[in-house]
Amino acid sequence: MTTFTHRLAEGTNGDWVIVFEPDELHLYIAFVAPGATAEPADSMTIDDFLARRPQGPTHRVAIDKLVGLLETALGRTSPRNFI
Repeated sequence: MTTFTHRLAEGTNGDWVIVFEPDELHLYIAFVAPGATAEPADSMTIDDFLARRPQGPTHRVAIDKLVGLLETALGRTSPRNFI
């Protein structure tokens, strides 16, 4: 199975990543410790990820990056103040 992973933000304790498994049509976000891989069982949906208040600067960067990716995918770029 092909899996696409994109790093949203890098931190000293790990990275926020978005993962898409096209064969399963499964899209999720996970915080991955250094040297580990993203696991669906330890992940959250995009809705859950965006509904949480940022837990720190790395999390804030990950939210901003995800929103930017969504805006680009939808062909829209604009100033944002979501959180």
